[in-house]
Amino acid sequence: MVSNPDNSPKIGKWLVILGLALVVNSAYVAAFSSPNIFYVGNDLIHPFLGVLVAILLVAFAVKHRGFFRGRTAVASLLLLGVAGVFGLYLAVAGMTRPHSLELYLHVGCTITGLFLLLLHLRKQRVERRNSKSETRNSKVEDRNSSRPVGDSASFDFRVSNFVLKLSTGVMLGSFGLYLAVAGYHRYFPDPEYIIQNPPTPPLTMDDEGAGANSLMFPSSARTSDGQPIKSAFFMNSESCQRCHPDIYAQWQSSMHHFASFNNQWYRKAIEYMQDTIGIQPSLWCGGCHDHALSIADKMQKYPIRDIENTPAGQNGLGCMSCHAIVHVDSTMGQGGITFEYPKLAELAESNNRFLRFLHDYDVKLDPKPHREAFLKAFHKNRGQTPEFCSACHKVHLDVPVDHYRWIRGFDDYDNWQASGVSGQGARSFYYPPKPQECADCHMPLVRSNDFGNLSGFVHSHRFAAANTAVPTSHGDETQVADVEKFLKGSLSIDIFALAQEPAESSAAVSAANTGPQLASTFAVGEESEQGLSSSLTINAPPAKLMAPLGRAPAELFPGETARVEVVVRTRKLGHFFPGGTVDAFDCWVELQARDSRGRVIFWSGEAADEGKGPVDPGAHFYKSLQLDEHGNVINKRNAWSTRAVVYAHLIPPGAADTVHYRLQVPRDAGDHITFTAK
Repeated sequence: MVSNPDNSPKIGKWLVILGLALVVNSAYVAAFSSPNIFYVGNDLIHPFLGVLVAILLVAFAVKHRGFFRGRTAVASLLLLGVAGVFGLYLAVAGMTRPHSLELYLHVGCTITGLFLLLLHLRKQRVERRNSKSETRNSKVEDRNSSRPVGDSASFDFRVSNFVLKLSTGVMLGSFGLYLAVAGYHRYFPDPEYIIQNPPTPPLTMDDEGAGANSLMFPSSARTSDGQPIKSAFFMNSESCQRCHPDIYAQWQSSMHHFASFNNQWYRKAIEYMQDTIGIQPSLWCGGCHDHALSIADKMQKYPIRDIENTPAGQNGLGCMSCHAIVHVDSTMGQGGITFEYPKLAELAESNNRFLRFLHDYDVKLDPKPHREAFLKAFHKNRGQTPEFCSACHKVHLDVPVDHYRWIRGFDDYDNWQASGVSGQGARSFYYPPKPQECADCHMPLVRSNDFGNLSGFVHSHRFAAANTAVPTSHGDETQVADVEKFLKGSLSIDIFALAQEPAESSAAVSAANTGPQLASTFAVGEESEQGLSSSLTINAPPAKLMAPLGRAPAELFPGETARVEVVVRTRKLGHFFPGGTVDAFDCWVELQARDSRGRVIFWSGEAADEGKGPVDPGAHFYKSLQLDEHGNVINKRNAWSTRAVVYAHLIPPGAADTVHYRLQVPRDAGDHITFTAK
């Protein structure tokens, strides 16, 4: 740069150097979102560098008003000034979603202002080169003139051709870098964050996850470097509360929070498992339930009774149990997930207030690296979130766990995928108005002002499903009410028909499910009939059918035997009813018949002791009834002992199950019979 001999060359020189540094810094911050110290450093430098450049620009403009003569120059200054104002606002308020408009205006005004400034500089160069009035004598005269600083001479400060070319190159190069990187990330997403199945499944558990000698075997869970991650990382959900108080409060009541040894039912199951078959097989459960113990290499070394009441044992699944996952192996489940300790976690969890302040300020200033670290594509993108959920909501057992053979355990993913609810079921009977995924039901949008909200909404982290026992045991009435609200309308039950039975001579009886079957404790796919039919099927039609009840006339006679047809239908479910660990549930149909005298003449599904005792064993249950090698019922969550499945009564999404009851009307029955089903 060439100038009159005063301090302006220094101002101009530093303005160019710091201005171009700010351009490069801006392009890097905009193009990338790397959650590391170098990126965060650039984030924090950006507002201070911007303020410094703004001060230099104002000082330069005041000193050299003539340099900015013309509409282009004035427009450039105005736009850069507006950009600076929005930049100061964003430095205080943060570049969070509610301030997206201000961010776009800041970026747009900056780019447009710099473009106009380049045009102005180029125009000056052309005018200077073509000016016939600029002679050596006029330069000397101008140099020796006594005009005051700030006079409106046109060329009192000159930009060299090299500086102009350098500035143009840096600005265009930075803009090109942003476009190239943004385009690459859009069209070539990181394959680590895309869930894909392998060409062939592993033949044994030894080939799953990181292998038989890995930290978490027989679970498929692992860490990115194969080393344990300290318990505190999974236990510091309170650090998330600073920015996400609503989500944190929702999670506090959720079943994810009570997934470990703070859940008395789970605790007894693992205690019994370790007492029966040892510590290592229990990691099959710990890979999804107990990250603060299992990923920290504690569950591997100590009997669970010794550590279940520690803070790590009572932690449940915290925020990092989902948001620190960086890879999902496939849709084969089994806890096929990879954890990674984020490089910035120590700042967020630090006891040093200044370091925590820097972390929180940077997250507010530029949330991109925070999102990059904790909100992967499979956490949020439709078409990937169900696959993410499948990692822990689909399991199988094999020799290292059951000492027997491969058996399918519970599986909520495959029957959702095969149903009309997913939009992928080719033979589905039922198709909703639009496909739905796990989060559409279990993580609905709720109002919140938390950081990261979208138009005032966040996805609920209550994960409402069907469990009211755990929140009731903790006195959490809000969660119980939310679950009950969620369940309403999910099922319907109708006493549909009365049927006079055919004569015994005309009833043909045949065996069902006589062909080869998959070794499964669960019905497989929506179109599967396995588990929905009884071991014997009556093929003969009824002698007389009275249906639908309530519309068609119906009558029974004393001493007569009839069938009562009760239809149970799934209405709002995206998977089988019931879902989850179906060997552990007691869901059943209760049918009661009273005559006009108030006498109970039929009762199936009665719970003894006025509803507090065991259920009628002859009731129609919806569950998987399994037996061990000695013929004992699997009733302690001891799925590893399963050797045979008596039945798996489950109802697919948008389907129905008809329960047949045989009623013999007493000869002294009253004039009317009232049926009640629930």
